[in-house]
Amino acid sequence: MKQRLLSTKCLPLLLILCFVLPLFAACGGGDSNAEETTVYETEILDGNQYDPKIPKVDYEEYEFAFLSAAMTADPYYVDYIVSEGESSDLIMDAVYRRNTVIEDKYNVKLVQIESNAPQADVRTQVMSGSVEFDAVILRGAFLANLARERLLYNLNELEWVDMTKPYWDANAAADLAVGDALYFTNCDINMRMPYGLFFNKQLIEDNQLTSPYTYLANNEWTLDNFGKLVKSISVDLNNDGLFDENDRYGATFEHHNAITLMYASGIRATTQDPTGYPTLTLMGDKTVTAYEKIKDIFSDSSYSYCLTCSTMDPHGFEHRWDYARYLFTQDHYLFHICAPTDIYQFADMEHEFGVVPLPKYDSAQEKYHSMMSWWTQAVGCPAVMDDPDRTGRILEDLNYYSSVIVTPEWFDVMLTRKYTRDDESESSLLTIKNSAVYDMGLYFDFGGLRTKILDVDPAKNNISTNYAKLRKAIESDIDDTFNKFNAPAA
Repeated sequence: MKQRLLSTKCLPLLLILCFVLPLFAACGGGDSNAEETTVYETEILDGNQYDPKIPKVDYEEYEFAFLSAAMTADPYYVDYIVSEGESSDLIMDAVYRRNTVIEDKYNVKLVQIESNAPQADVRTQVMSGSVEFDAVILRGAFLANLARERLLYNLNELEWVDMTKPYWDANAAADLAVGDALYFTNCDINMRMPYGLFFNKQLIEDNQLTSPYTYLANNEWTLDNFGKLVKSISVDLNNDGLFDENDRYGATFEHHNAITLMYASGIRATTQDPTGYPTLTLMGDKTVTAYEKIKDIFSDSSYSYCLTCSTMDPHGFEHRWDYARYLFTQDHYLFHICAPTDIYQFADMEHEFGVVPLPKYDSAQEKYHSMMSWWTQAVGCPAVMDDPDRTGRILEDLNYYSSVIVTPEWFDVMLTRKYTRDDESESSLLTIKNSAVYDMGLYFDFGGLRTKILDVDPAKNNISTNYAKLRKAIESDIDDTFNKFNAPAA
């Protein structure tokens, strides 16, 4: 295994290790490598109180594989599972060190299988009774499809896996549970976050508007004040009498942004009862009022530019969503809703930007809620596996060492220090991360709950009418799905 020398600033720690922890050969008097140790050994020793302390096992060079979508199959592909080696990339270097810990401890090789048809691969292999992968990292809606078909393993039944540890997302474990079973979830292996809200500080200043930070500090960051700011920016930049991608808006939005604002208002499509049954909780007076406010914000094309309604050319970018983020850096939008993991795309923005959580419904709302998209990757395991004990050990340790080695580089350094430009953004990122909301109704799309009621053009949608038409079908699908999960195995 490749090693690297410790820097002089680490020498005091090395001396301590030599006296207190003689188990490391680097401190032995007669070893020719006495002055060397690996960085990951230091990180293991630093650790924290959540170390699961799983005993090491020799798995004889077994290849522990993650199945994921290939770049050609998913523009938001996963590129943080394996790393070729130490590099100048902080994240990939941390991934390499984390994997080195696992590979050395268990004598395994971590690999990633990238598939152009990952859902089909899971179906084919699980149904055949033999799989070439140990874990799956795919978009949540895809994993929901596979879970419904009983092709995923109940993670709560994996020995060694402890969902109460902070490196497993507690909100996901609660919100995505089916009864007492959990078939996919979020965790520190997966570097993904729920939606947040970026804003252009220069446009706030130029138009003499109240900053979202001011609203935030005064507990007035609400749906009404967000709408007021959006409606304050409308400029036909090229004076052609038309509003298109070349002009300036209060916000750019996609159809699902209406859902993000509903969830930020504390509204849920489904909520688990004490038995884990997902009851339908979408409609009510608050839902109708909130949706009408959201509809009002996004229905006027002179201050809200609809990306999902447009045929905007990506102009050389991978897709038009990336081009829209580029336009945000060019002062075309006051607000842009996206996950903070896309913040790197604003690194070269000339004017300053800020980050805030999505607004509350009103000031009486106790806390912020940040929706995790059904298109965001989550982690699961195939229903068929050779050695559940091995899978449980490695997944648990991968998450723990991700929290010790990778997450600090990803969240504390890259997101909150390298890319943010003010203290308020750092605080907002932590709020967004810790307020993640997951909803089975969105992932499983019961009876078209998501695709026919929520993820549609808010300007043309009548949420009450569509809900009334589909309610029986939704409730029937919920009941059918829950019963299938609890039926005896075939």
